[in-house]
Amino acid sequence: MHGSALEDIFDNKPRRDRTALRRVTCSRPIALALSDGIITTATSTFDYGCGYGADVRYLRKRKVEISGWDPFHQPKAELVSADVINLGYVLNVIEDLKERAETLRQAYLLAKRVLIVAVRVERALEDASVFGDGVVTKIGTFQKIYTQDEFRNFLESVLGCRPYTAAIGIAYVFKDLEAEAQFLAARAFTRRLEYRSDLVEEFSKSKLARRYVSLASRLGRLPLPEEFPKLDQLLEVFGSPQRVGRLALRHIDYEAFSGSQAQRQEDILTYFSMMRLQGLKSPPFLKLPISIQADIKEIWKTYRTALTKSEQYLFSLGNPDVIQKACASSSVGKLLPSHIYVHKSAEDELPALLRIVIFAAKQIVGEVPYNIAKIAVDGRTVSFLDYPNFDQDPHPALLRSVQVYLPKTSFKLRDYSNGDNPPILHRKETFVTKNYPYFETFQQLTLQEESEGLLSNSVIGFKQAWVALLHSKGLCITNHELQSL
Repeated sequence: MHGSALEDIFDNKPRRDRTALRRVTCSRPIALALSDGIITTATSTFDYGCGYGADVRYLRKRKVEISGWDPFHQPKAELVSADVINLGYVLNVIEDLKERAETLRQAYLLAKRVLIVAVRVERALEDASVFGDGVVTKIGTFQKIYTQDEFRNFLESVLGCRPYTAAIGIAYVFKDLEAEAQFLAARAFTRRLEYRSDLVEEFSKSKLARRYVSLASRLGRLPLPEEFPKLDQLLEVFGSPQRVGRLALRHIDYEAFSGSQAQRQEDILTYFSMMRLQGLKSPPFLKLPISIQADIKEIWKTYRTALTKSEQYLFSLGNPDVIQKACASSSVGKLLPSHIYVHKSAEDELPALLRIVIFAAKQIVGEVPYNIAKIAVDGRTVSFLDYPNFDQDPHPALLRSVQVYLPKTSFKLRDYSNGDNPPILHRKETFVTKNYPYFETFQQLTLQEESEGLLSNSVIGFKQAWVALLHSKGLCITNHELQSL
C-alpha cells in the first residue's frame, strides 16, 4: 500500500479518490470542447490529471496532439504547456483549499490559449458525511461539491479573469484574448461560416461530409437522420445538426447562405454584445477577421460607430418593451402572451436581441440538455426545456427544465422524471422552421387533432388529461397519425 494512503487512514483523514473511472468514450468537458471548436487537430492539448488516460486515447484516435499527467496513474509523465489544458474533475478531490487554488493556478500557467475546468456541481452523494467544505463518501474518498455560483466565483477569484460557462460545472478560462474573441465570433456569426474558415475547410476535406452534401443535392433538401446512417459520425466531428446543415448549405448555395446586410449587421452587433457580456474589451480593428472588417466598413463606415451602436444595442436588453417587440417580430417560434417558445434548431433565426438573451442565460448555466427555449417577453427569464424524443414522440413529455433569472444571475432546476403527469407539447410545428425535416409530419397531426376538436380543451397540457381525452373519443396516435381504437 502506498505510504501516503496509509497515513491518511491512520490519521483518520479522507483519501483522495484515486479510483479513476475507466471510460471507453470521452468525458463531457472534452466532448463540449470538441463541439465548440476549442480542441481541434490544429491545437495541442494537455490533460492535467488524466486518470487512466481515456480522454488522451480518445483524442489521439482523432489525430489531436495530446499528452497527459496524473499524480497517481501517470506520475512520471512530464508537465508541459499546450494550447489547451484540461483540468477535468480534479479540484473536487483536493480537500485543502490552498492546494486546490494552487493546482488551478498551475494548470492555468501551462495553458497557452485556454484552460478547461470541470467540477462536480450540486450533486448529492449517498452515505456521505461532511468534511471541511466537502464530503467524505462511504468508501472514504473526499469530494468537494460546488454550487454553480461558487464554482464560477472560485475560478474568477483565483485566476483574476472571468470564466466562460460552457455547461453546469464546466468552464473555459481563456488566456489568449484573440482566441476568446474568435470563440465568441463563432457563437455570434451563426449564418456566415466564412468566419469559421477552418471548419469550412475541414468539412470540405471530409469524405463523409462530401457524401452528405451529395445526398442533400440529390434530395433537394437536408437528409433526414434515418436517410444518412453515419450522421452521428459527422456530429462527433463538427458539432450540432444545425452546424452540419449550415456547413452543407455552405457548399450547396453560397449566395443564399451569406444572407442579407441586415443579417450581417445583427451578427456583428451580437458579436460585440457577447464580448461585453463576457467582460472583454473589443479587440483592435485590425485583429478582427477580414470579413468582419469589411462588413463594418460597409455598414457603419467606422469602427467607433459600430462599437457605439453595439453598446446601445446591449443596453436595450434591459428594456422590456424592446424585448417584447423583438418577440412579436420573430418569424420563428410559438408566441404566447407571456413567453415565446422556440426549438433549438430555430434559434439562429430568432431576432438578434433574443439570441443575446439566450446567450446571457447560458453565461449563467452554460450548455444544458434542452430542445425548447422559453423566453419571457420582458426578457428577464429564460427556461431551457428538455423534451426527450421530440421528433419521434407525437406529444413529448417534459423531462426537466432549467429556469434562468437574468437580473439576479440565478437559476432553478425542476425534474419531472419521477412524475406521472408531466407537461406535454402540442402543435410541434410551431416551434420549428418550415424546413425542419419533420415539419410537415408535425403539421399534419395538428390538422387532424384540430378536426377532431382535441386542441380546444384547456386541460390537454398535461399527460393524464390528454390520454383521458383521446380515450374518451376512442382515438390513439400511431406514427404521428390520429387513428380510431
